[in-house]
This record gives sequence, C-alpha cells and structure tokens, in this order.
Amino acid sequence: MMASMADSRRHKNSVGNNSNVSNYKLDGKLRMLATTEVNSPILCCRYSFDGKYIAFGCSNGDIKIFFTQTYNHVYTLTPDEGKKLPVTCIRFRYNGGKDLYVLTATYSSGHVRFWYVTSKQLGKEVKEGVELFCCDFNYNFSKIATGGDDYKIRIYDVERMTRLNLLSKGESFERMDGHASRVFAVKYHPDNEHVLLSCGWDNTIQIWDDREGHAIRRIFGAHVCGDALDMDPVYYHVLTGSWRRDNSLQVWDFDSGRLIKNVPLQSQNSTDKKVCHLYCAKWAGTDFIACGGSDNNAMRIIEKSSIQTIGTLDGLNRGCYTLDYIEINNVPHVTCASGSNIYFMSLNV
Repeated sequence: MMASMADSRRHKNSVGNNSNVSNYKLDGKLRMLATTEVNSPILCCRYSFDGKYIAFGCSNGDIKIFFTQTYNHVYTLTPDEGKKLPVTCIRFRYNGGKDLYVLTATYSSGHVRFWYVTSKQLGKEVKEGVELFCCDFNYNFSKIATGGDDYKIRIYDVERMTRLNLLSKGESFERMDGHASRVFAVKYHPDNEHVLLSCGWDNTIQIWDDREGHAIRRIFGAHVCGDALDMDPVYYHVLTGSWRRDNSLQVWDFDSGRLIKNVPLQSQNSTDKKVCHLYCAKWAGTDFIACGGSDNNAMRIIEKSSIQTIGTLDGLNRGCYTLDYIEINNVPHVTCASGSNIYFMSLNV
C-alpha cells in the first residue's frame, strides 16, 4: 500500500544503535526497510549486479560490504597501508559470471584498487600522483576511466591495468577541449566502448573518444561535485545533478547537446521552499530518477513520465552524498547514505 503519511519513526528492522539514524522523514511511495550506521562517513556506494551485496566507501579508507537480504555488514575491505585516505568511488566489474563480486575503487590517495569481495583479497592496483574522485567501466568492461584533481582523464586496460591514454585539455585558449578544473564524474557511453563523458567544477560536460587526446565536443551548463552524471541506455539522454540553487537537475540530449528539461525537485503541490544542492543523481531503471544532496539534506525519487517527485527521504542530519538503485525480484530498491548513516528503502509502484 502506498504510504499516505510521512513516516518519521525508526523502522523496526533497524540494525544500528545511533539515535541520529532515526532522524528522518519518509514520504510518498518510499518504504523504509532498515537503517544502520558505520564508523566513518560514507562517500560512495554501489550494488553488485545481482543485488546480493552493496558496498559503501568510507572516508577512513574502508569499504563496508552489506548483505541485502538481512541488511547486515558482512565484509570490510581495508588496504594494508599506514595512513588510509577516503574511498571516493566504487564500481563492480562484470565478466560473464566469473568473479561476480569484484569491485574497483578509487581513493583520494591516487590508488585504483580491484577487490575480491567475498575473499577480501586485494587484486591489481595502480597509484597515480593525484587525488582521484571517480571511475567508470566501458560497456564490455575492457577499460576503466578515472578522473581527479589534475583535470585529466586516465584510461586503463582492465586486464593488465596499464594506462592506455591520458585525456586532457589542449594548449589553445580558444577551444575548451578538456577540463579546466577538478573532475568529479565520468560515465562511459552504454553502447560505444570508446566514448565517455565527464564533468566537474568547470561547468562543462566534456565528451571524449578515449583514443584521442582531447575532448571531441562539450556541453555547457552542469556544475557537478559528485557522482551525478548518467546516461539513459535507450534514448542516450544525459542526466546531471549540479551543486547549485537553481536548475540543479537537468536532462540533456547527447547527440545535439541541447538542454531537454530542467527537472523540478518539488512535488506538484509542495509548499516546501527549501532547495537541494545535488551531490548525486542517476537514472533509476527506465521509469525514475534518483537524486540527493545537501542544504535540505534530502533524497528524492522522481517519475520520468510526469517529472514529479513521488518519494522523499528528508530531515537527515547531513547531506545525502551517495545513492544507488536496483531492482531485486522485480521490486525497486534504493539505498542512500548521509554521514555515517545508511538507509535501505523500497519503492512501492
């Protein structure tokens, strides 16, 4: 049954013991399944492809793995090094069922690490002399791209973890064929193994061919500060979430670069005047958009067809910096984190 009233109670399936995790308000078609906490603020999260596990990257350098059937913490992936720096992005790798639970993580230390989740073993790793904030695989998982604080995109061969190319802005001041500031999101095209997008602080979406040295074109208008770049695999519509007051959630046409629409962040009859500066945004299946951010410290589910908010988690103590979405047994699930608190939800549709 669709929730008709806001739910501000702590759910009976909560598995944490921090009273702060219960400070939320749930509204619309979202249902809280469980809440819990970890011992460090969370910066990123990702479901495994089958939805069995979800990984959370923490600011203390740990990756916490939870089993989604019970919402219990089952593994911790910790690098063997002295000073551990934050985990900034997580992506699971898929290779036809073999090693199903292998993830790749970037760190602000400059490391790119492959982890075997269930054995907690570290696989390949490389280290660059920059802070890394984001990564993404191409559609056949043969390459991975990273972005960071030196404005460049690095392309690696996954099997050998050797660098294939370094993408950057050219020397011309007349052409912005690359980034002029930090890169916080990269996203490969869903059907082209060489084409990827990136964005960050310089208000551009740069479009690259990973065999070339500079961007092949750009779209102006997105100010991205987190994992807030996605591409629809059907229509190739690009979704961006910007950290700003106005027009923070936008949909773009990939082929033309045209702005298709600014997506409102309030429901049709809402009287809430608070704004949400977005840190995370993604297409949630074929029918929804999920996004979250700071200032009003909220996460929203928006229906694509009506462009209306149908579910909200707000009243959080800190901003929503990361989220992920998956369908498990045909039921939509969304999980987000705020500070060190985790919220597991389903969507009643």
